[in-house]
Amino acid sequence: MKEKLFEICKKCIPPEKENVVIGEGYIPYIPEDWNGVLVLAESQNLSKQNEEYVEWLQSLMPLERMDRLEKHKNGIGVYPWDDGSLKLAVESALGVKACQTAISNAVLWSQRSNAGANVNPSDSLRSFSIPIWKDFLEILQPRIILTAGKQAENIIRKSGWLGKHIKLRLPAKTAMSRVSGMFKAEDLLRRYPEVNKVVIKNPAWVDEYKENKIFFACHAISILGREDI
Repeated sequence: MKEKLFEICKKCIPPEKENVVIGEGYIPYIPEDWNGVLVLAESQNLSKQNEEYVEWLQSLMPLERMDRLEKHKNGIGVYPWDDGSLKLAVESALGVKACQTAISNAVLWSQRSNAGANVNPSDSLRSFSIPIWKDFLEILQPRIILTAGKQAENIIRKSGWLGKHIKLRLPAKTAMSRVSGMFKAEDLLRRYPEVNKVVIKNPAWVDEYKENKIFFACHAISILGREDI
C-alpha cells in the first residue's frame, strides 16, 4: 500500500508559482494495526515559527519528506493531533484507539507570507489536492473519514468520496477559546462521561488548553453520537 501512495505523491509537484515551503507532498501516517479511521486536519504550519521543523524536512531525502509523518520523532507533525485535541475527540466519540488511527492533512503543501508567517493554502493549491486524495482513497478505502475544518471537508467532498464522512470544526485555539470559556470543564466531564473516561486514561492530552480540548471532544460526540467500530 505504502509504495502505491508514494507513486501518487511522486507525480504531484505543484507549480512553482504556488511558492510552497516544501515541494514534496506527503502520504498519510498509517499505523500497522490501523482501525480503518482516517483523520484529516487542514495543512501543516511551516512558518518561521516552526523553522526547526522546516530545516529538518530540508535535511531529508525527497522520499523521506513524503513519509514525514512516519519519520517525525516528536509526534506526527499534524498539530491538532499532536496536541491531543483530535486524539481526545476520536477516542471519546468513536470508541477507537488513537494509536491505531491514520492521520494526515487534507492540503499536502504549506505556504508562508513574505514575512514568514503561516498563511492559508491558496485556492489553487487546495484544488490541486483534490485529485490526489481521490487517488489516495481508492487505495486506502478507509471505513470512516473524519475531517476537522472546512478546508479538509471540502477537499474530501470534492474528491467524490462516497463512504462515511464525519465533519467537525477545526480545533483552533482561538476559535475554541471563544466558546469553551462559557462552560466549566468539570461540568462538561460530568455530562459527557465518554470524554471523562478518556481524560482519566490520558491526562497528558489535556495538560494545556484543557477547556478547549474537552469542549471540542464534547462537540464531536454531540455531532455524531457514540459509534463504536
